[in-house]
Order: sequence, then structure tokens, then C-alpha cells
Amino acid sequence: MFRRQRGGKTRGGVPTLLLETIGARTGERRRAVVGYLEDGGAAWLIIASLAGTARNPAWLHNLAGNPTATVELGDGRRIPVRASTLEGPGLEAAWRRLAVEAPEYAKYVDVTDREIAVVRLMEQPAATV
Repeated sequence: MFRRQRGGKTRGGVPTLLLETIGARTGERRRAVVGYLEDGGAAWLIIASLAGTARNPAWLHNLAGNPTATVELGDGRRIPVRASTLEGPGLEAAWRRLAVEAPEYAKYVDVTDREIAVVRLMEQPAATV
């Protein structure tokens, strides 16, 4: 579906990418379409909101078990990445930015009791993934 809907599709007011992780329990490839914000030339921020539900998205659990992944952007580029969950001042700065650039995501904080993680995906040389 992601590949058929290329070209500016958004989720929560931001563009989407296809995130490919390795299942934490199964070891199988898993794919999820997630909204993102660019974070410099070779990094992206993704938000583990799952629309404010009480549980985290499966991809967050998968990245905790194996932080290497691949993203596919709307232009068809596939890029190996390494994930890190933001904390402290970095997380606070990301949420300030989200409140301005993607206020739909900020609304999810008010409808859930869990802390919504923000993950930075940094481009990696292909040999490290």
C-alpha cells in the first residue's frame, strides 16, 4: 500500500516513510508506515503514538531489541538506519517541535497515560546494518 500511495501522503500532518524492523520475538522482517519529521540531512524523527492508545506500537519494541532498521522514503530510496529513543532535553525539544510542525501528534499525549516515545533514525553505511 505504501508504494502505491507515494507522493506526499501524510499521517498526522507529516509525511510518511516505510519502516522495516526485525521482529523482537520472531526475527522476521516487519513493516510499518509511520509519520516522520526530517532531523537534519540524514536523520528522521518518528513518533510512537499509535494514535494515543494505551500500548506502544510493535515497531518500538522491535527497535528496542534490534536498533538497526531500514526506511523507505516516498521517492523509493531505501536507507539503512540506526534507532535511538530520545530522552531528557532531546525529547523535550522534539515535543516542542512536534507541537508546532505536527500538532496532531501532540494531542495524543492528552489521551493516553503512557509516555509517547520519539525515536531518531540516523542513516548508517549499508555494511553496518
